[in-house]
Amino acid sequence: MANKEPDGNKHRSRTLFYLLACACVIAFSVYADPGAAHENDTGSVVVHITDEGFEPRSMVIGAGNTVVFENVGLNPHWPASDPHPTHTDYPGFDPTQPVEPNSEWSFAFDKPGEWKYHDHQAPYLKGEIVVLDNGESGASGDQDQGEKKSGIDGFFASIKGFLLDTYRVTLSAFMPAEKGSASDGVDGATKEEASSNNADAKELSGERYQEAKDKYTALVRDQDPKVALSQLRNDIETDDALSRSCHAIVHEIGHEAYKKYEDFGEAMKYQDEICNSGYLHGIIESRFSESDDVFTDMKTMCNQYPVGSFLSWECYHGIGHGVMYYTANDLPRSLEMCDAFDSSFARSNCSNGVFMENFSADQKLHLSEYLKESDPFYPCAEQANRHKENCYVYAPTYFLSLNKNDYAGALEWCNGAEASFEAACARGVGAQTMKENINDPKLVESICTSGGSDQVEPCIEGMLSLYINHHGSLEPARDLCGQLEISNRQTCYNSVESNSTLFG
Repeated sequence: MANKEPDGNKHRSRTLFYLLACACVIAFSVYADPGAAHENDTGSVVVHITDEGFEPRSMVIGAGNTVVFENVGLNPHWPASDPHPTHTDYPGFDPTQPVEPNSEWSFAFDKPGEWKYHDHQAPYLKGEIVVLDNGESGASGDQDQGEKKSGIDGFFASIKGFLLDTYRVTLSAFMPAEKGSASDGVDGATKEEASSNNADAKELSGERYQEAKDKYTALVRDQDPKVALSQLRNDIETDDALSRSCHAIVHEIGHEAYKKYEDFGEAMKYQDEICNSGYLHGIIESRFSESDDVFTDMKTMCNQYPVGSFLSWECYHGIGHGVMYYTANDLPRSLEMCDAFDSSFARSNCSNGVFMENFSADQKLHLSEYLKESDPFYPCAEQANRHKENCYVYAPTYFLSLNKNDYAGALEWCNGAEASFEAACARGVGAQTMKENINDPKLVESICTSGGSDQVEPCIEGMLSLYINHHGSLEPARDLCGQLEISNRQTCYNSVESNSTLFG
């Protein structure tokens, strides 16, 4: 009779075997190209997602192969089919949520073709998957990785694949099953629940989306972006599906505007925050897509406009929005990029755009970690003094998104701002109130005068600043001053005069 191994020894033997398997995996991973962790697993290849982009950026696979997107960066990333933000070129190529650091998401490519994709969190990080039909031959990786592995490489890869499989089986035996993952589509929810949730939020169908896109981009070409945006604003009032798709549609309007004017500052003249700044994002997306190095290019992007001019202001302000969009609303990193400009004019207006983007961020489309419902002033108190003014000017935007139409409450709330920044907050209330009531300036004036005596003047200044920016001209603002109460007219005219250097 054979000797029966004691249970403790059996446990230790199994443990030693698993440890050996893990050690072998590590050893072979060190030996092999680290960018090819899954390249030789049957039917799958790997793309590493770093905070700088996809590695490799381009690869060739066969139809039916699976690509494993491994997030090896420090931040969440979201690989998805072009175009941004609709992901409609290859339906299904979208995890529907970010892939967290040290996690992965897999997708099987069944359709032959050239499929471009991007990081939804940072849309200018791009990649491409070329899928060959079964009659063609190709290999994964960059072009220089398209050659077949040598026999010895294949031998090691086979062993490595076997050990990786063993390691995964081992982990699955010891680890409890999770309720949901990135590949399920919705965190902690079943695919059925995800499908149900998507059904509740119906957007435009493919054909209707194309019709809407054609309609508004034609208005851009034949007239101008302001006409297209105004028409869209009217249409979404009675069309729920269009309203749910409006951010993507306004992206398209921005793309078309940049294509028409071929000039960043000129297209920026028509900026409008409708549908969560989608127009601005579309312009930025088009402009930055021309750049091989955004961080270098942004330093000279506005050089063609006279320093201190309105177009120069618009350009640097737009770059502030752009770097936030590019960095997926990483506020500290965006401010560092603004601080790299040589002139104080450029630094200040870039910072201005950064804070506007942050406090206007849609927490579903463009999530920001630098917003707190419990403290709408956040993160102003934590900023360097040079950035606090711009921060407090835009904090009311977020407060009023949480407290719709409570303009008087916003002015009262401003009294809680840091000492010496209460006026900046009141100026922000005046600007945001004017933006939301652009056709009723007398209402805005009455709200400003309802505040404390030290708030009236900065609130009127904010009101006029927004009105000037909206029209891109001083004349409508001068006309407006004559309509205000006599006690507010001098403040109004002074505000117009202070902005006159932009139009010199």
